[in-house]
Amino acid sequence: MPYLSPADIRSKTFRRKRQGYDPGQVNEFLLIIADALAGRLRLNPDHIRTVRFAAVPNGYDPLSVDGVLHLLEFQVRNGIVPPTGLNSGEDLRARKLPRSGTGYDRAEVDAFIARAAANLDGRGSMTSTEVRNTRFSTTSGLLGKGYQVQAVDTLLDDLEQELRFRGR
Repeated sequence: MPYLSPADIRSKTFRRKRQGYDPGQVNEFLLIIADALAGRLRLNPDHIRTVRFAAVPNGYDPLSVDGVLHLLEFQVRNGIVPPTGLNSGEDLRARKLPRSGTGYDRAEVDAFIARAAANLDGRGSMTSTEVRNTRFSTTSGLLGKGYQVQAVDTLLDDLEQELRFRGR
C-alpha cells in the first residue's frame, strides 16, 4: 500500500461489516492523524497503535481500519508524507476543480489559485498558515457558480503541505 497524504487520509473510506468499528470515532481519529502528518499538531505514534474504537452494528471493517492505522503509525513515527505534486504554479493550475451548483465561490477560488500559483513560482510570500486559514464564500445553488467543497479543500491541503515543506 502506498503512503497516504493528509488529503488521502481525510477522504478515506472503509468497507462495512455487520459488527465493526464506530465510523464516527474512526473518522475523527483519522482527521487527527492527517493534521499530524500535515504538521499542524504533534501526535505520539504509540497513540495510533493503542487506539481503541467502540464496536457498533454496520461499522467499519476492523481488519481494514487496523491495516491503515498500522501504515499511518509507521508514517507518523518516521515523518513520511508523500509528495504533493505541486512543484510549480503550472502544477497547481492543472488541477481541475469540479463545478457545482452549491460550493465555494468560483471567482474567489480562482483568484486565490492564481495568487498561490505565482507563489509556487517564487513570486509571492504566501504561507502554509495563510492557506490553512483561508475561507471562501459559498454559492446559493446557482448552476455552475461554485466548486465542490471537498475538491477545493483537498487542493488546499496539498498546497498547505507543499508550502510547509518549503519552510513557509
